[in-house]
Amino acid sequence: MRRWILGVPVAVLIPLLAGCSTTVAPPVAQPQPQSPPAGATLVGLGDSIPAGDGCPGCTPFVELFGDQLSGDDALPVQVANLGVGGWTSTDLLDSLEPGEYDADAVRDADLVTVTIGANDFYAELDDYLDGDCGGDDGLGCFEPVLPQLQTTLTSVLDRIAELRAGQPTAVLVTGYWDVFPDGDVARELYGPQFLRDSAVLTLRANDVISEVAGAEGATYVDLFSTFKGTWGDGDPTGLLADDGDHPNQIGHQLIADALSSASVAGSGSTEASAFTSSEWSPR
Repeated sequence: MRRWILGVPVAVLIPLLAGCSTTVAPPVAQPQPQSPPAGATLVGLGDSIPAGDGCPGCTPFVELFGDQLSGDDALPVQVANLGVGGWTSTDLLDSLEPGEYDADAVRDADLVTVTIGANDFYAELDDYLDGDCGGDDGLGCFEPVLPQLQTTLTSVLDRIAELRAGQPTAVLVTGYWDVFPDGDVARELYGPQFLRDSAVLTLRANDVISEVAGAEGATYVDLFSTFKGTWGDGDPTGLLADDGDHPNQIGHQLIADALSSASVAGSGSTEASAFTSSEWSPR
C-alpha cells in the first residue's frame, strides 16, 4: 500500500524535502486491456420444433442460425434455445411473466425467434379423426382456435417488446409446414384426405401468425413453402424425422437458412454485428 503525507505521495515528497533537483521522467503510458467486442444474444422460444424433439443427435435450427450469424464476424453470438416440447401459445406467454427464466433471457436478447401455435390445435384433433369436427369443410372444430391463437400470440410479442423496454430487437416468427404430422407417416396413419385438410388448416394458422407478426413489427418467416415448395404441393417426407412430425437435420438446416434469409431482409447482413443494439433497426 502506498503511504501519503498531506495528500501528497511519499515518493514525490522525498526529493523535495532533500533539496535535490530531480528530473522526473514523464510516466510511461501503460497499454490498456482491450474489452472483448460485445456480441449478439439469440434466444429461441417455442415448442418441440426449436427444441429439436424427435431427432436424436440433431442440432436444432436455433443453434444453426446462431452459427450462421457468427460466421466470420468477430462478434460472437450467444444462443439460448428455450423451446419446450408440447408447449402451446399460452404456455409460452406464461413463461414470459416477470421473474420467469425465459423472461430474463428475453430481456437480454438482441434477437428472438418464436415458433409456437401448432399444439394449440391438438385438443380438437380427436374430434376431427372421429368425424365430429363439423363445419362445411369438416374443420369447424378448429375454427375457435384461430382467434385464440391470434390473441395469445399478440400478447407474446407484446410481452417481448415490454421486456426489451425499447431496445432495438429483431423478432423472427416462423409459421409451420404442417401443424400435424405430414408426409409418408401421416399418409399411412390417416390417409390422403387428412393431408389435404391438415394443409388447409396449417395455411389458416400461418395466416394468423403472419398477420400478428406484421402488426407487431416482427418478421414472419414462411416455412410452408420452404418445406413444400412455392405451390405447396411438395412432399416434405425427406425433411422430416421418423415420427413425421418434427424436422430431421436437413429440415432444421432449411429453417436456419430461411431465418438467415429473413435476417438479410431486415438488417442487410447476416453478421452478428448487424443485430447488436447499436446496429439493428426493427421493421
